Amino acid sequence: MTPMIRFRQFGRLMTAAVLAAGCSGVFDVEDPQAFGDGDLNDPVIIKNVADGAEGSLQQSIDDVVVHTSLLGDEIESTSTWIDWEDVSEGRLRGDWATTGTFSGTQDAVLRARFAAQSAAERIKKVLGASANTSPLLTQVSWADGFADLFLGMSFCEGPLTQGGPRSPNTAFFTQAVTKLTATLTLANGLSAADQAKWVPLIRASRARANLYAGNYDAALADALTVPAGFVKNAVYAEAAAVQQSWTGNQLHQNRNRSGGLRRMYHNRVLGTFGTAYSTGYLADWFDPTKPDPRMAVTRKTGELGVNNRFAYFGITKYSDRGSDQPMITSKEMDLIAAEVYMRKADYTNMAAKLNGLRTAVGLAAIPVPSSAAAAQNALLNERMAVLFVEGFRAYDLHRFNLVGTVLGTGRATMLPLSRNEILANTSMKEGEATCPKIS
Repeated sequence: MTPMIRFRQFGRLMTAAVLAAGCSGVFDVEDPQAFGDGDLNDPVIIKNVADGAEGSLQQSIDDVVVHTSLLGDEIESTSTWIDWEDVSEGRLRGDWATTGTFSGTQDAVLRARFAAQSAAERIKKVLGASANTSPLLTQVSWADGFADLFLGMSFCEGPLTQGGPRSPNTAFFTQAVTKLTATLTLANGLSAADQAKWVPLIRASRARANLYAGNYDAALADALTVPAGFVKNAVYAEAAAVQQSWTGNQLHQNRNRSGGLRRMYHNRVLGTFGTAYSTGYLADWFDPTKPDPRMAVTRKTGELGVNNRFAYFGITKYSDRGSDQPMITSKEMDLIAAEVYMRKADYTNMAAKLNGLRTAVGLAAIPVPSSAAAAQNALLNERMAVLFVEGFRAYDLHRFNLVGTVLGTGRATMLPLSRNEILANTSMKEGEATCPKIS
């Protein structure tokens, strides 16, 4: 079975959330085939429409994380799939002649964005004047903005609107800031309990969007408001195929050995491996005699990937198909603050933010960097460790122009536009690609 054959369309249609909502009699219908668009306008069911829109987004996250991780330096293809190897080796180019699995991943995020926009219109229609004070509208508006943010950091171009022309990835960050700012206005009009749920998530999302858009002071202001311990996960479950994570399905020995730690890091793994599986850790970049608990891998002696070519080190955090996928956390906010301080040449505050993350996991504090180069090295090493295989590394290498240095020349530095979108979108034509940039 190829990786393109997937049974993960949770939330793709609004009715999916309704049917998955449970066994309560309120959702029973005498004739399921007659359940149509108009039924979704029922005020009782409208919450499931909102949950379905967010579910569509969550179900697209792990797919993109797999592909961006393959493109970066964290993992490599250990599968027998040629399209995975194309991504892993950086062979992709603009207007790639085949769809590849990367096309489906972008399609899924674009569908999720449209689902969120469609849900927003339905919520406004059903709830009328009370829509703006409903957490449901905030929920789907956040999903709309976050989809733009995720598209911008993963694909080199795409349509800013449904059926729109190609736009560069950087335009998605500006659009995400605008959408998330409007969403924050909605959230500030909610009850105190709903504000506590939604405001930190929106501010955290906007912090990342502002950082990538180059709005550094705004990014710092947002990041500093997010409380310690904040986590937003894409939630998966083992029980149903439509709810399983692809990271858990492909990046660990418990399922498939299709993607594992890139060989360039095998000699950095500290641990003792025998005939039974055990856990090892990549060495801390600052003190290579110490294991970094944030970068755990699973291994047994002699095990190879599915391709029977490369030694296999699985990604421990995705040990099963129910493993949740981190979307945004307060730890990322500390990294965003550290980056802004770095860009202001405030290396003291930068080091303080990084050391808070390090000492929390038992690693030694680093000294205050003495140069811009040392500061950037510290930042990027900490970002790799804290955000290990969470979908950030490839874009970090791209935006700091380090793909050639770390992985070599001649490689695509971002994923290209989906071929499916090129063929289906009347505003696009083949041969118009101006990206991805090649290292």
